Amino acid sequence: MVKKVFTPATIAVLFWGTGLIIINEYYYEYLRYYHYICIILAIPWMVFDMKNKKKKDKINSTENLKFSIYRMLFVALTLIVFYFVAKQ
Repeated sequence: MVKKVFTPATIAVLFWGTGLIIINEYYYEYLRYYHYICIILAIPWMVFDMKNKKKKDKINSTENLKFSIYRMLFVALTLIVFYFVAKQ
């Protein structure tokens, strides 16, 4: 049970969230740069993950890559809608 909860992704999110809280509380002026660094680190991680899913899809004849892309598009559209709702 614990093995399913503590994956590398959840541990990374835990450290990211902890760093975000610490920087927000003590070093607020560096919060923007912390977000920039997170984006710069997240993009190569996403590309690497997509390459792995593409390889696994070819080997196993699955559609995990397609579902991942659809999930990212859905999240992007949701964020855009929330942006325009919050802007008004």
